[in-house]
Amino acid sequence: MATYIPVSGSFTIFCRRFVDTSFGAMIGYNYWACWAIIVAAELVALPLVMQFWTDKVPDWAWSLIWLVAIFILNVFGARSYGEAEYWFSMIKVLTIIIFIIVGAFISGGVIGDEVYGFKHWANGGAFPHGALGVINSLVLASFSMQGTEIIGITAGECSNPAKQVPRAIKNVFWRIVIFYLCSVFIMGQIIPWNDPHNLNTSSKDVTVSPFTLVFEKGSLESVAHIMNVVILITVLSCANSGLYVATRTLLALSQEGIAWKRLSYIDRRGVPLWSLVCTALVSVITFITSLIPGKYLYVVLTSLSGVAGFVTWAGIAYAHFRFRKACKVQNKDRSVIPMHAPLHPFGDLFAIVACIVCSLITGYSYFSPADPVGLVGNYAGLILCAIGWAITKWYTKSTLVPYAEMDLDTGVSKQLGLDDATSDITGPWYVRLWKRLVIIFT
Repeated sequence: MATYIPVSGSFTIFCRRFVDTSFGAMIGYNYWACWAIIVAAELVALPLVMQFWTDKVPDWAWSLIWLVAIFILNVFGARSYGEAEYWFSMIKVLTIIIFIIVGAFISGGVIGDEVYGFKHWANGGAFPHGALGVINSLVLASFSMQGTEIIGITAGECSNPAKQVPRAIKNVFWRIVIFYLCSVFIMGQIIPWNDPHNLNTSSKDVTVSPFTLVFEKGSLESVAHIMNVVILITVLSCANSGLYVATRTLLALSQEGIAWKRLSYIDRRGVPLWSLVCTALVSVITFITSLIPGKYLYVVLTSLSGVAGFVTWAGIAYAHFRFRKACKVQNKDRSVIPMHAPLHPFGDLFAIVACIVCSLITGYSYFSPADPVGLVGNYAGLILCAIGWAITKWYTKSTLVPYAEMDLDTGVSKQLGLDDATSDITGPWYVRLWKRLVIIFT
C-alpha cells in the first residue's frame, strides 16, 4: 500500500480509507501511544544501563537528562534527527557484527577460560518454563520488533518510494536473521536462563545487558564497558526514533482532523512542535520510577507497547486485505502495484488471526495467581483500544467503506512504472554481492 500510495502517516490514512473512519482513528491513536510508550520504556531502561557504572544517581535524574537530550535533537528537525541516527546506526551495526564473531569464540572457549557450547541448554535449560515461557515471551518479542513498519511511514518522504520501499522491506528479513536471531543464539549459549543479572521484577542484583554479560563471561571486562556504551547508544537511538515517529503520527492524526488542530503547527525547521511537546509529556511517566521500582514499570510499559504492536499489525493486515479486494472489485490492474505481499490473502488472514491470538493468550498465566503487573501490561491496552473504537464508532456513525467506493487514486505514486529496485545492481558477481551486502547492512 505504501509503495502504491506513499503518504506520511500511512497507517491511519489507509485504515480510514480502506476500512472506516473509527477504525483508522483507533489504529492511529494506538500507534501514537505505542511509540510514546516505547519512548517512556526506553527512558526507564536508561537508568538500568547506567547502573552498570553507578547506582548513586537517582533513576528519575537519568531519565530526565536523556529525555532533554533527545527532545533537543528532535527540536532541530529531521536533519538533526537523521544525522544522529546515521551515526547511532553505524555504531550499532558494526558492534553487533563484532559481538556475533567474538561471542562465537567465547562460546567455543577460544576466548576466556570456559567452553560454553550448549551446556546451558541441557536439562531443560533451553525452555525452562516450557511452552508457557515461550507464550509469555511473545509480547516482549513483539516489543523488540517494533519499528519494522516505520518503512510505511517514511514512504511519503522518499524520493522514489516505488523503488526504495520494496528494497527496504525485502532487506528486513536478512536484518532479522543476522541482527536478531544470531545475537540471541549467542546469548542463549553463554548466559544461563537463571542468571541473577537477567531482567525480572524480583531481581535484587543490578540488571546488566546480555550483550555486556557475554563479554564479562569471556573475561573481557574492559570490552564490557565499551559494550555498555553501545547499549546506551542503542537505547537512546530507539528513544530518539520513537519520539520522531510518534510526533509525526500525531501530526498526521491532526491533519486528518481527528486530533487537536493546534497539533498541526509546523515551525520554520519543519518540526511539528506541539505534537513533539505533547508526545514528550507522555514520557514524564518515567519520572515515577523514583517512587515505584523501575523494573516493574519497565515490564508494564514494554508489555503495553508490545500489545499495541499486535493491534497495529492486525490493523495493517486488515486494511491491506480490503485494499486488494477493492482493487479486484474496481478492476485495477494488479501490475501497477510496485510490490505484492506474498501469500495474499492467506498471509493477511494469518497475520490478523496470529496477532489477535497472541495478544489474548500472552497474559493468561497472570490470572492465577493474580499478578497486577502482568495483567495491566497485557490487557489494559486491548481494553483501551476497544473502548476508543466503540466511542469513535458511536460519535462518527461510520460504517465499513464499500469496496466499490474506496478511493484508490488519491495520492498514487508518480514513479509507478519506473525501473525496479535492482536496476542499479550491475557488474560482475562479486560487485553485485558487495552492493547487496551494503544495502542490507546500511
